[in-house]
Amino acid sequence: MSGFAVALGFLTRVPVPHRDKPDAGALSRAAPWFPVVGALVGLVLGGTRLLAETVLPAGAATVLALAAAALVTGGLHEDGLADTADGFGAHVARERRLEIMRDSSIGTYGTLALLLTTLLAWSLLAGLDGEECLVAAVAGHVVARWAMLVHARASPSARAGGLGSRFAVGGAALAVGTAVAAAVTLVVTALLAGTEGLLAGGAALLAGLAVAVVLTVTARRAVGGATGDTFGAVGKIAEVAVYAVAVVAFAG
Repeated sequence: MSGFAVALGFLTRVPVPHRDKPDAGALSRAAPWFPVVGALVGLVLGGTRLLAETVLPAGAATVLALAAAALVTGGLHEDGLADTADGFGAHVARERRLEIMRDSSIGTYGTLALLLTTLLAWSLLAGLDGEECLVAAVAGHVVARWAMLVHARASPSARAGGLGSRFAVGGAALAVGTAVAAAVTLVVTALLAGTEGLLAGGAALLAGLAVAVVLTVTARRAVGGATGDTFGAVGKIAEVAVYAVAVVAFAG
């Protein structure tokens, strides 16, 4: 499969030919396409909001938009966030944290993390108009997938044979992914808000980088590095951080 098909099949539930579990080489080669897939997911969220708000209030339309994005991704990043919160929140040894994160059940910390991030995403996006929400959604999902690449590049694998060991992002792949993420984010924000949009786009990229750095350091201390769950956590938190940047930018 092409790199784009691998990235699309890995990050979403969109059917692609020969959708098998990608090996380390295929997944790493697909890394530069992650922000592109993020842009598509953002278009689904923003487009759903634009359509739904023609007949529904902004709050209800935003609920449907968030649900549409979750359906496309299969809740992949939400699941990672919940497992990460449960593992990091437990006052146990590193090995036990990894066991907790591997458990499919959701505990108290995971439930709180999902509720708080979902409510925060809804409250931020519901306050934007349709076009602003579209921009925030595309930028948020692009930056989220790029932040995952940063996390992968900066983190050792927390467990042998896990996703952290299969998803090795090289310097060239990160450079290309960064260029794509920056280009899409800056163009999308500039189209609606001009020069101020460029500044907001830059702030969104910085927010995603900050999330990636903080969670990379936290993951190293908590479990020794990256897992599939920490990738999801980085992506989800970076996404919501960009929504917050968008709200501040459009309010100005």
